[in-house]
Order: sequence, then C-alpha cells, then structure tokens
Amino acid sequence: MDIEVYEGLDRESLTAPAHVPAAVVRAAVDDARSPVPTGVHRSVALAVARGSEKTARLRLERLARVVMSTGQVDSPVAVWSTDWSTLPSAAYEALDRSIGATWGAPSTRNAMRDSVRAVVRACRDAGLMTHDRATVALSALRPEKIGRDEEKQARGHLGREAVKAAFAAMAADESPTARRDAALIALLVGAGLRREEAAALDLADLDSGRETLVVTGKGAVVRSVPLAPGVRRAIVAWLEVRCDEPGPLLTPMSKTVPRVAETGRRLSVNAVAAAVKRRFAGEDATVRPHDLRRTFVGDLLDAGADLSSVSKIVGHTSPSTTAGYDRRGIEARRAAVEKLSVPFV
Repeated sequence: MDIEVYEGLDRESLTAPAHVPAAVVRAAVDDARSPVPTGVHRSVALAVARGSEKTARLRLERLARVVMSTGQVDSPVAVWSTDWSTLPSAAYEALDRSIGATWGAPSTRNAMRDSVRAVVRACRDAGLMTHDRATVALSALRPEKIGRDEEKQARGHLGREAVKAAFAAMAADESPTARRDAALIALLVGAGLRREEAAALDLADLDSGRETLVVTGKGAVVRSVPLAPGVRRAIVAWLEVRCDEPGPLLTPMSKTVPRVAETGRRLSVNAVAAAVKRRFAGEDATVRPHDLRRTFVGDLLDAGADLSSVSKIVGHTSPSTTAGYDRRGIEARRAAVEKLSVPFV
C-alpha cells in the first residue's frame, strides 16, 4: 500500500493533511481486520469501515484535540496519528467529561462518543486492544439516555405545500438546471437519499424501467430503492436533457450556456446543498438536504408504512434510528389504540 501521503505531518502545530485520498483510505479499510499498517492512521482505517469517511475523520480529529487538552497523553503526538488503542483509561474518562463540557446537544455528545466507541470495538476485534481495556474504554464513554422530544422531532420536516410550491416553480422554469434540480429534489424528498448518495449516483444505478435505484450508502452498504411515479417522471425529464451517456446521473451545468457541462463530471455534495437552499429559498429557515430525507421518512410513516420497511428503504442499520424521524405525536398513538377491541362486558 502507498502510504507516502501520511508522511511529513507537522507535529509542532498538530495539523493533518486536508484530504486523504479515498483510494488510500479504502485500502486501509480493506486491511482493517488484520494488523493495520503502522504508517496508516489506525483510527480512520477502522472507523471508516463503519461509516462515512469524511464524518469519521472530522470527528476523530476534533476528539483527538480534546484528548490532548486533558493532559492525559504523555507526548503531544500529531492529531492525525492518535492511537486510540493505547490511551490510558484515565484519558477516556477525561474525554467523556470534556465531551460533556464542549458540546451542548445530547445527540451531538453521543455521536462523538459513538465515533470513539466504534474505533475501540474495531481495535478490540482486530486484536489491537485487549478485551478488558476495551471494556473500560467503552464504559467510560457510555451514551446518555435521551428522552423523546416530540416538538424537536417535528422540526426539520417540510410541509406538503412547501414541497409542492418548489416543484411548481421548477416546472415553470424551462432551463436545464431546473430539470436537474427537480430530479435531485425528487430523489431527496421522494426516495429519501442522503446528499452523498445522490451525488454518487451513476446512470447505471437505474434499472431499465426507471423504477428502481441501486444506492450505495454508509459503510459501502448497497440497497435497492423503489421509486415513486413522481420521482420516475422527474428523472426521465432530466435524462431528456442529460441524454443516456454512461456516467454520473447528476452533473454540473454550464455557467455560460444552458446545457450540461460534461456528462463525465459529478455534482458535488456542496452543489447538492446549494441547489436545495436555492429551491427552498422562500422558507423561513434554511432548508438542508437532510430535511428532505427527514420529510420523506415522516411522510411514509404518516401514510402508515411500517417502521422496518422505511428503515430498509432509507438505509438505516437500526429501526430505532428511523424512529427518531417520526413526527407523529400523541394523537397518532391514540388513534392506533382506538383500533383495538378489548372484549370487556
């Protein structure tokens, strides 16, 4: 494996390379179940196998800085080289206290803890950490119990009228960009895709009938997503502009002439966010791609779809994650109970 990109770290300023090539990270992940090459950042190699590369790297880098600030590490090693498998137990306990003091939202604190817990479990499974030491670390970073906040869960969901208005505005716009954005919005709010998943789509991921989409989600897990009629129509309308050449499904548009820039170029995740913000500019709060995914889940659950099926469609590993998107309140639960027949006489 070529690991030259990990050499030359600035250990004085504790900085890391701004970007690690995906090919190198994937190679490290492939080798994560055996002793990890010493030149590769062990935390990333193991954690990426369990989730998003970008998210894992950013969280672990921030947490490594927190570890150093606690004074529990003997030497100020570079952030990018922090070896989580050899930290003393006191470092994990200090890290947990610092997480509580640094991040205000319980869900964010738990996400930070989960990032390190994933690394600890992977180190244990790969034989890089004893079972006893891993147990101590996992206990120190035990997640907080978070109660269900129904008002908070209702936030981030778009109303039907807002979505309808956005599609109407794009339909009135005859530009190729509007067609592309309509297909993008349809995939987010009508198929529940993450913005990274939408940007990574290729034309080949669509079946011949344009009825099913093959999506590669977190952890390189592949799932099949059925497409609603409206989503299919939006994609077909976009393909009339894009044409049927192989390559990325969603492409950038030329800034000088009304046409597709290059079918071989891929729409970036930042461009996805910008398109969503632009198409929902009339809303009170900034609309983000994940709000559309949240709306998709809420709409399916409101329509009576079962939690397990919705979880599989959106690529959640656990239905409990999907339940966090459920915006239904006490009235929905009361209506469900009313359907029961208790034979009391």
